[in-house]
Order: sequence, then structure tokens, then C-alpha cells
Amino acid sequence: MLLFYRLALSVLFSSLVAFAALFLRWLTPSGTVAAILSGTLIMVCGPWYSVFLVGFFFMSSGIISLAKRAIQPTEVSYVNKGSQRDLFQVLANILPSLIALCLYQVFQIDAFLLAYVAGIASCTADTWGSDIGVLSRKPPRHLLSGKRLAPGLSGGVSLLGTFASFTGSVLITAVYAVSLWLSGKPFLAKQLLLLIALGFFGSLIDSLLGATIQVRYQCPVCGQFTEKKIHHDQATKPVSGWTFITNEGVNLLSNLLIVVFAILLFS
Repeated sequence: MLLFYRLALSVLFSSLVAFAALFLRWLTPSGTVAAILSGTLIMVCGPWYSVFLVGFFFMSSGIISLAKRAIQPTEVSYVNKGSQRDLFQVLANILPSLIALCLYQVFQIDAFLLAYVAGIASCTADTWGSDIGVLSRKPPRHLLSGKRLAPGLSGGVSLLGTFASFTGSVLITAVYAVSLWLSGKPFLAKQLLLLIALGFFGSLIDSLLGATIQVRYQCPVCGQFTEKKIHHDQATKPVSGWTFITNEGVNLLSNLLIVVFAILLFS
């Protein structure tokens, strides 16, 4: 009976938060469904503070999107993702962390819980870096070649975006540390530093994969490199990367690598 009440409360709370995000245009309808399911699973499988970590990720990402929309009202036409997160974007960000949290529920091994935190820190760092970095006055540089890229294209890095990524990882780790303190549980400074490093490293892996294996197209009309298959109502031509690796695929893979690495590191 206790499990039933916990499940019902989890569904109710997750639904309220998800529909609020839908109303604020942070999520699409499919993203709302994904948020309800994932939020429910997190509240059932994890400690009380686990939902606040992912909640901080979504809330901060939404606020940054609103601020970016106010500063830059017109969305970049050559980037495939918009300010609203759909089902695939939600799952690409948190699915590896969800798996780690489910493993923690089954085995009660702290390495899985720490991997969950590292995964959330990674997707927060990547999202902050992407959404804030695009506002940089200086154009981003290709991570490997150093060539200038159009703002928002995967594989590019900027000083502002890099700082934002590091800050996002630090804040997620800080939320985790405060949660442990409120729970009366000790934490090791070494663990916190490793979590910060893993989160930041995750954003770098995302940029590296975006610069190497993510598909990139070129518009035959304007010559602009883009992540879209259609640009200016014309089919674009793939010029680099693997056609089946999209931005969501890169997000999923980079977060998965960080979660697996965290499990190995903390075991």
C-alpha cells in the first residue's frame, strides 16, 4: 500500500511539473509525456533529492531558454533543435541516468547513485554550454580544427559556453552536496570534485562527438552548413559525419559514456 501511495504521489507531482513546463513552452507534448514517466521513475527509484537534481536541470534549462528567446527572438534556422524539448531530446539527456538510478534501486550500490548525479551534471553542462554559448559575441571554434563555426552548430566551443558548462556541472554537484547535508549524510570532497569533472568532461565529449561523428549537411541554396535535412525548402547534402547520428544521438552517447565511466570510477 505504501508503494501505491508513493507511486500515485510521484505521478501527480511529475504531471504538475511537466504540464507547467508544457504551458511555459519548455516541452512539447511528447516531451511532456517523457518528463512525466521519467519523473515518476526517479521519485520511485531514487532518494528524495534525486528528483530535485533533474528538476534543477529542467528548470534551469527552461529559464535559460526563455532568456535566450528574449535576447535572440529568432531561432537559428540551421540548427535542428528548438527551444522546446521533445520526447527524443528528453530521453537523450536523462535515459542513461535513469538506468543508473534503477540499478541503484535494485542493488543499493552507491556507485550507481553517483553515476546518476554525474549523468545529470553532464547533460546540464552540455545544455548550459549550448544555450548560453550561442549568445557569445565571438563566433565559436571547431573543437579540433579551430576554424570558426556558425553559432549553435555542434562541435563548436566558445569561452562563454565552456564557462557555462563548468558552472552547470558545479551547480548540480552543489545541489547534490546540500541534499546530502540536509539528509545528515557525509560526503567526500574528492567525490564532489570528481562529479564536477565528470559533468564538465561530458560536455567536452559531446562537442567532440558533434565535431566528428554527428551528421552535418550543406544547403545547396545558401551554402550554409546545417543540422537539417531540409533548408530553404531544398534537400540538403550530407558532407560529414554519419547520417544516422543526430544531435540527440550524440547527447545520448556522451551521457551514456559519462554514466558508465562514473560507475567504473566509483566502484
